[in-house]
Amino acid sequence: MQYIGKIDKQKIGYYANKISNDEIVLTEERKLHIYEEHKKDYQLIMENIKNGVLNPNEVLKDNKNKDTLFFISKIDKNNLNVVIKLNTTNNEEHPNNSIMTAWLIRDSNLKKLREKNEIIYKSE
Repeated sequence: MQYIGKIDKQKIGYYANKISNDEIVLTEERKLHIYEEHKKDYQLIMENIKNGVLNPNEVLKDNKNKDTLFFISKIDKNNLNVVIKLNTTNNEEHPNNSIMTAWLIRDSNLKKLREKNEIIYKSE
């Protein structure tokens, strides 16, 4: 398991009071998933994943999945979308907030993501 850092609670809106802790991790299983699903972009994703989570340009609430957020950051000509499942139930088996997956998205796909999900945080 790779420790990523601590969530900036000011960037996650009402979830700040719901999460059981502020630590974010990336498990080996999820790292393998990112590699298998996004081989072409894996290196770029892994080089930027920590900064993308700790300093996102915006955070969106995933309206399809409970307690899940999209951490979006601009890299090169695209955007990095890091999906994080928050621990709001004090789950002892999975005590930390976990990165589920990450991939690069174009500006046009980000626009669609914004239309379908709630913006919780946006940098100036």
